[in-house]
Amino acid sequence: LVEKVKDHEDSVNYAKRIQVAMMQPEYVVKERLPDSFIIFQPKDVVSGDFYFIGRNREDNDIVVFSAIDCTGHGVPGALLSIIGFNFIQQAVREKGLTKPSDILTFLDDSVNRMLRQTGRESGVQDGMDLALCTLNKKTLEVQYAGAYNSMYYVTNNELHEIKADRSPIGVNESGIPDVYTNHVVQLKKGDTMYLLSDGFVDQFGGKKGAKFKYKPLRELLLTMQGDSMEQQKRKLERAFTDWKGPYDQVDDVLIIGVKV
Repeated sequence: LVEKVKDHEDSVNYAKRIQVAMMQPEYVVKERLPDSFIIFQPKDVVSGDFYFIGRNREDNDIVVFSAIDCTGHGVPGALLSIIGFNFIQQAVREKGLTKPSDILTFLDDSVNRMLRQTGRESGVQDGMDLALCTLNKKTLEVQYAGAYNSMYYVTNNELHEIKADRSPIGVNESGIPDVYTNHVVQLKKGDTMYLLSDGFVDQFGGKKGAKFKYKPLRELLLTMQGDSMEQQKRKLERAFTDWKGPYDQVDDVLIIGVKV
């Protein structure tokens, strides 16, 4: 039994190395988004959440970044994350897509075909929720599209939410790809934006063992605007740890923060 457990742990730990290697390392993230942070805290060894930070192949001033939440966590979520990462990379690097809504439609169609979900052929009803942005580092224009996951940004000390379309990536029984709404926001120097999965807000904790929820998170983000992005990261990590207390972590946690 001990040998079986050890074999399983070794296998999953090696899978983690592969998954971490798939995502962009910190020095690449800092090169493309210098004033930013990523909180990536899987529930298990491997994660159903993952992030993507890429550049347009023709214009290095256009950065594509996304926080993606696959169905489930652990090994099933990690398998989906590899599929999702591959298709986002294909959309950005090979096809040169920069409009977030086009990237999401391409991803939606690709995942649906890969998992043979039309007409429930495979019986696999798993997909992804995500928020995806492109930032023009010269003009500071941001474009956003989302599948269930909102984008938050702070300008003039006010926090704004752009809500996502309520259509997941994948799970199209009709075989017709979803069309997503493309939002355009003009930011100015010093504004901040945030993309996240639902792992932070769904965490049980506090005195009553309740969920953290979105409103307290939005309020927390607003109080941190005088802090550096590294300080914001530490405060969010501490807030999550303090809230969770003795409770088990219920889901993967992913937050991307960017100051333009």
